[in-house]
Amino acid sequence: MEQQFRVVIIGAGIAGLSCAKYLIENGIDDFVILEAHDQIGGRCQTIQLLDHQLELGAESLHGEISNNPLYRIAEEHHLIDIDDRGSDRDDCYHDEEAESIDEDVIDEVRKVYDEILEKKVAAYPYENYPDISLGEFVSAEIEQYIKIKNVTLDKDELDEQQKVIDWLSKQHPYLNTIGCNKLTDASVQGWNSLERLPSNNQYNDEAVYLYGGFSNFLQRVFVDQLNENQIELNTIVKRVSIHEEEQYVDIEIIKSNQDLITTYQAKHVVCTQSVGCLKQSMHQMFIPPLPHAKRMCIQKLAFGIVNKIYLGFSQPFWDVDFQTFNFLWDTNDDDTEWNLECFSKTSFNSDWCKSITGFHVHHRLPNVLVTRISGEAAKYIETIPDDLLAMAFQELLYHFYPDNQTPKPEQLIRSRWFNEPFIRGSHTFIKIGSSMHDIKQLAAPWPNKPAKPLILFAGEGTHERFYGTAHGAYMTGIREAKRIMEFY
Repeated sequence: MEQQFRVVIIGAGIAGLSCAKYLIENGIDDFVILEAHDQIGGRCQTIQLLDHQLELGAESLHGEISNNPLYRIAEEHHLIDIDDRGSDRDDCYHDEEAESIDEDVIDEVRKVYDEILEKKVAAYPYENYPDISLGEFVSAEIEQYIKIKNVTLDKDELDEQQKVIDWLSKQHPYLNTIGCNKLTDASVQGWNSLERLPSNNQYNDEAVYLYGGFSNFLQRVFVDQLNENQIELNTIVKRVSIHEEEQYVDIEIIKSNQDLITTYQAKHVVCTQSVGCLKQSMHQMFIPPLPHAKRMCIQKLAFGIVNKIYLGFSQPFWDVDFQTFNFLWDTNDDDTEWNLECFSKTSFNSDWCKSITGFHVHHRLPNVLVTRISGEAAKYIETIPDDLLAMAFQELLYHFYPDNQTPKPEQLIRSRWFNEPFIRGSHTFIKIGSSMHDIKQLAAPWPNKPAKPLILFAGEGTHERFYGTAHGAYMTGIREAKRIMEFY
């Protein structure tokens, strides 16, 4: 006898959990959440290091209590954790020759870059204009700036400016979260459709984290409100068969430690898988196949990769007055090969190194350095063993900051989002050739008729304004739960 539920939710990430919580608060508890991994959270993953938490995925809250529902919930549960170190520590900028870059140059170029992203890119019309890449747009604006500088600066000064421009294109807080391989992959119009939440909170724009990390937040706010049997971990969904005439769905599942396929039956299925997972599985998972328009929008949307790397040391080997150690690569030798000595007797290449823009000190662990890497480079380093990667970072830190006498890290902790088989990346972005209409198309239920929606879609990749964010994922879970509630 098949187990029957009113609702089956695929995925115990923030979208699936918010959907479940809303259902249970509104009188529907006949549901089950199926999660392929051995823990809840999806792309919110917290691990413990000593008495502190490290986030492998979502880390801080955007906006403020008035515009981010997660912020409000965290406040209600007394889980707000502020980075209160202040801004009295310094940032360090070195080029490949370990020469220091003047902070006045950094500030000047950063101001230009900020104006391009916040004003000029934002002013690009959405309708009746050809979509261009974010990289093309920014490069054209930067060229105008460099033309003016050509008149007043000598070659060395121009080279220094170019290093800063290249560094900002990979490191700028807005840009290093896209996850694309290069800015020419990202759409200007898509970029403009992403809404960034303003922050005018009482914490003076300091970074806002969660006590105990995102995993603790999800456990306390969502999981503790559910019955133990309403979440099934290590449960892989193999097939979703839609019986439109009979108005029900069969879900074939397999436990990760078993060979036996079990079938659940539901009146509604809420799919919260990542866009990356859907790209990989949609052709085999859905019977009959998803409509052509929905398959096309999944193919067209991009799914980026941003990986985090934490290096742990017994104690800081750097001057504790410094907060960041930035790498400004030479821009004139992009075609020349950069080779790590520690890779000389291996088959690994060193091309990914130039995607590393530096390290910062962890906000709670003064002996831990943190960096991010995105795009194809992020994907590539997932294949490098931990011990060898630790040696590579030791070599890089020593190359740019030889005075620090960098030891080999005692611990290396990192995410590997691309190699997570049921995730395949970190978050959605809109690339050239796609638009927010593809996100709307993905978010539409199937069948998209006034009759009962059988298959519903949630997750950050289905929010047209807040794609790529935890609060976007949360909102979509609520949206689909409401859609079910409205039917009843």
